[in-house]
Amino acid sequence: MNFFGTIFSYIRETYVDRLSYFPSNIKISLMIILFCAIAIVELYIYIIFRRVIKANQNKQTKYWKERIGNMLASVVVYDESENTAEIAVHFYDKLKKLPLKNSTVNQILTSEIITYHKNFTGKIPEVLALLYAKLKLDKRSKKKIDSKHWETKIEGIREANEMGISEMAEEIIKYTDDENGLLRMEAQAAYLKLSNKDPFHFLDRAQERILDWHQLVLFEIITKNKKLTIPSFSKWLRSPNDTVVMFCLKLIDHFMQFDAAEEVQRLLKHHNTRIVKKSIEIIGKLELEELEKHMFEIYFDHTDEIKLEILNSLGKISSGKYADFLSSRIHSNDSKIKRAALYAIKRDADHGEARLLEIYHHTSPENQALITHVLDNRIKQ
Repeated sequence: MNFFGTIFSYIRETYVDRLSYFPSNIKISLMIILFCAIAIVELYIYIIFRRVIKANQNKQTKYWKERIGNMLASVVVYDESENTAEIAVHFYDKLKKLPLKNSTVNQILTSEIITYHKNFTGKIPEVLALLYAKLKLDKRSKKKIDSKHWETKIEGIREANEMGISEMAEEIIKYTDDENGLLRMEAQAAYLKLSNKDPFHFLDRAQERILDWHQLVLFEIITKNKKLTIPSFSKWLRSPNDTVVMFCLKLIDHFMQFDAAEEVQRLLKHHNTRIVKKSIEIIGKLELEELEKHMFEIYFDHTDEIKLEILNSLGKISSGKYADFLSSRIHSNDSKIKRAALYAIKRDADHGEARLLEIYHHTSPENQALITHVLDNRIKQ
């Protein structure tokens, strides 16, 4: 104790009694040392204070999570023979006694209800949705959507989407073309599910890109939602947003929308080669024979990648109108073009193989080997 007393006495004398006698550079150095020492002490006090608060929060979170989890588990095992509304009222009386004004309790309850809603089927999700509304947790979700922070907006949109709060569709639509890619994706996915009037309205106003991985998410939502009324996606093929056009082409392909033929034909002269290629692929898959001539017209204006797609589509249609053109491709310098043309000829069930044998007898040994390869039915294209 005397040791520390001596140190404190020395420090006090240095800074109180003797400081004025030191040179200026020593005074400055001592003041810097004093400042750093005070800052370090304050930092340690702050760290200890934060750790105490964090430990208390963790303790409270654990307590409320366990308590709320037990209450919601009772919903799961409750007698399902009763009316959904009656079950909701029964548990509402218990849950409303929770201190929901406490943000921690409110967030835990919201999170747990959403987790249970996501993982169960039958009456349970219906009961949980009623409880969510009766406890006014949907209002908190709305506040999150209106937040200034995009992470909070996404959290609110996900909650509204999971709980099926269709009233929030009009709030969510304004974020379907947001600059932030993650927020934009969540908003579009939620709007598809929540909008009762026009779930595809976000495509009308889309100026930002719909990224490829985002298209996969939306594609899965659209194709798996049996309640969704599927429109004719050809109406968006004139969009100035290339990613919207590409996305709609994929949907036209999946739903085999033959009514889009005219708009697909127009896209054969699109500036984006990816869109041109996809349009050609659709023509082949839907076997749109009336569009064969339009593919032929652009054949020599494009790269080998597009040429290969045209040859494949001509083969799928197999009308026979362009058999001579396909035969002429045997003189191409590109082996891929040759092979694609030969397979296209082979697809003609009536005359394909006979035509290949005819070509075989009037071509080079190299081409004969390629024709032999194509005619071998054990080898897949």
